[in-house]
Amino acid sequence: MPPLQAKTPVPPTILLVEAEPMLRQTMAKFLGRSGFQVVACPDGNGAATALTEGETQPSLLVLAARVLDAGTVALAHRLRALAPSVPMLGIADQIGPSADEPSGLPRDLRFLAPPFDLPDVLRAVRSWLPQSPPAQVESKRLEA
Repeated sequence: MPPLQAKTPVPPTILLVEAEPMLRQTMAKFLGRSGFQVVACPDGNGAATALTEGETQPSLLVLAARVLDAGTVALAHRLRALAPSVPMLGIADQIGPSADEPSGLPRDLRFLAPPFDLPDVLRAVRSWLPQSPPAQVESKRLEA
């Protein structure tokens, strides 16, 4: 009888929606290197397709936008309707004139307000996902 092999845990999957190609690629690479599987979409249509036709249900939706405005709010509601039980994190560089605060967003959406950097995004992602991959601990050599 062959020895039993321990199953390797499958990392959580993040569905990332970011229109700007460079930011989408940077965030996807950063989150991937942090131990997550990332499905990166350029827009709401791509995200909707990934949610309805994708093989993996995401563990978290990350909705990134340059400006939090009425269009972003509508997209958040559209994605919430397609994935009602998946946690959602919204991030925006600025809040647009039509949305003085992140009001109108789905009640369960956590919003990361500016200013923030990639480590802040990672901390927010980890706070939503209790089964997150462990943080990489940098070893430092002590010199005598």
